[in-house]
Formats: sequence, C-alpha cells, structure tokens
Amino acid sequence: MCSPIRNNSIDITQKLKLTTKLAYGAGDLGPAITSSIFTFFTMVFLTNVAGISAGLAGTILLIGKISDAASDPVIGFLTDKTKSTWGRRLPWIFYGTVPFGISFFCYG
Repeated sequence: MCSPIRNNSIDITQKLKLTTKLAYGAGDLGPAITSSIFTFFTMVFLTNVAGISAGLAGTILLIGKISDAASDPVIGFLTDKTKSTWGRRLPWIFYGTVPFGISFFCYG
C-alpha cells in the first residue's frame, strides 16, 4: 500500500513496512476470533437445538453479514461527519456501549 504524503508541495510516496501492516492486522485478532467462536456456536445451536437445516442456518447468518456490510459504510459516513468535543468516534463508542451490553447479555 502506498500513501501519498504532502511535504512542501512535493508528493512523496511511502510504502508501509510489513511490520506496520501486521500490527494493524493484529489489532483485529481479538474481535475476529470472538466473532468466529460466536458464529460457530450459533450455527451449532441453530442446527442441533432449534432443529433447522444447516442451509437455512447458514442463510440466517449470511443475512446478518450482508446487513453488516451494508450498514458499516453508513455508520462510517455518519461518524466522519460527527462534530464533538470528544472527537468523531468517541461519542459513538460511548453511547453504543449500553445497547451493545444489553444485546450481549440477551445472547447469553
């Protein structure tokens, strides 16, 4: 990946080092592993406990992933436009903790 940097009206292109790329990727390891475990056990629950077919259970999870893919750019756009003394993202994180906590509690 190249990122242009403006320095006194001169365009300088720098490549990211592999260690920097790995560091950015490692930051998402925790949530990704947690999400994978949750999805695995949800699939087991839907097929073994709820008794629905594996195809239907996969379709249910696919609908969730598609809605996530559609909502992420919208939320990103909204957070980019947020003007707050706390910054652009912190109000969304702060106010999102309560609904997230409630939904997480309801899953358990």
